[in-house]
Amino acid sequence: MTDRSSAGTLAASVLICSRERPDLLLDTVRSVLAGGAVPYELIVVDQSAAANAELAGTGPVRGCQVHYLHSATSGLSRARNVAIEAASCDVVVLIDDDMFVEDRWLACLLAGLGEGPGAVATGRVLPAPAEGRGAIVPPAALVLRDTPAVYRGAQRFDVVPGANVAMKREMVRSLGGYDVRLGAGTRFSAADDNDMGHRLLAAGCEVRHVPDAVVLHRAHRPKAELVRLRWRYGRGKGAFYAKHAGLRDRLVADRAAAEAGSRLRRALRAARRSPRSAAGELLSLAGMGSGALDWLVFERFAARLGIGHRR
Repeated sequence: MTDRSSAGTLAASVLICSRERPDLLLDTVRSVLAGGAVPYELIVVDQSAAANAELAGTGPVRGCQVHYLHSATSGLSRARNVAIEAASCDVVVLIDDDMFVEDRWLACLLAGLGEGPGAVATGRVLPAPAEGRGAIVPPAALVLRDTPAVYRGAQRFDVVPGANVAMKREMVRSLGGYDVRLGAGTRFSAADDNDMGHRLLAAGCEVRHVPDAVVLHRAHRPKAELVRLRWRYGRGKGAFYAKHAGLRDRLVADRAAAEAGSRLRRALRAARRSPRSAAGELLSLAGMGSGALDWLVFERFAARLGIGHRR
């Protein structure tokens, strides 16, 4: 594995995973390739039923090698692992298929990345301008911190987002990659990023937040999906807490209790002025409980029986 670069490119593999969002995916790819600096390679793992004909035949663009992988796998975490294995650079950079990148994004993110094997860099994830598509759900996965920061050791909040993050490929591989039981397309359809961040910090990684590295997260989901999203995000978070909480990791147990208490208090405060908001908080809380119970009963039971999961 080498730290590859060439004239006009930066030594990194940018990874984008997608499923049944061809138009959004194309916009994201074009955004990366139009940036002020391009990566050595761009790897797209597409789990859609049909291959994206426009991307499948894409050759090098501005010196960036574009690799389109149409995958029969399912689940975002599994797709990320496929992309990480396919990468040829020492540094991998993850973004989502519904994002635009700002012009200096990649250069700023890589400039903020440390030198060691455990170096991690993150940037801001801001909401993209409204696109006039009617009633849509604002993007939830935002990172608004506008001051530089360095994080080491266990944290009481998440510091490694699922997108706009640069990591050393071999470190991620040494941790076994993303947990394929978590994330979109699984029974626990969120918290794959929470889990990876927690494991990176536990492994001694240093996370540097670089505010100048900015991506814009697009709002494209209809509001009709909000109820389902709250439930699914809650289940993923509950599974994450159940996976890590215990006598050896009191901090995660404390985080779970703090989030549950915070959601309950917000629901009680909103009960009269905004019953819908209160119901949303309670739904997220119920999802957390469901995900935690499901994980404890089935995942831990399966582990005791020696029934593993394939990465």
